[in-house]
Amino acid sequence: MSEITKQLQAEKLVNRHIIEPVNLTIEHLLEERPDLLYEASNYKEIKEELNRDNEEGDEIEPEIYEFWSVSDWLYDKLKIEGEIVFECLDFFVWGRRTTGQAIKLDDVIQKIAAENGF
Repeated sequence: MSEITKQLQAEKLVNRHIIEPVNLTIEHLLEERPDLLYEASNYKEIKEELNRDNEEGDEIEPEIYEFWSVSDWLYDKLKIEGEIVFECLDFFVWGRRTTGQAIKLDDVIQKIAAENGF
């Protein structure tokens, strides 16, 4: 499959299942409830993986650069793929661990799009 085809499929998925950025909302909530991310799916597993070979003693936290409201369908798919997701204030939230590029370029989004016939 060509890169253009992958991007077109992923763009269809993004247009249908990525709702809106919720960065400010989640960041304000995290100020009040810093433990919120510990309730997120896959957060603890990713943190354990990051710290498995860490000999410096300071725990490394997964870096989440963006928070996005997504459909319940995409939420389930992202959860299966090991992404950090959680429900908050009637939102299904994806903690995106990349930034600086269009979401349609994310490997996980392209994979989900390809596997689900977009």
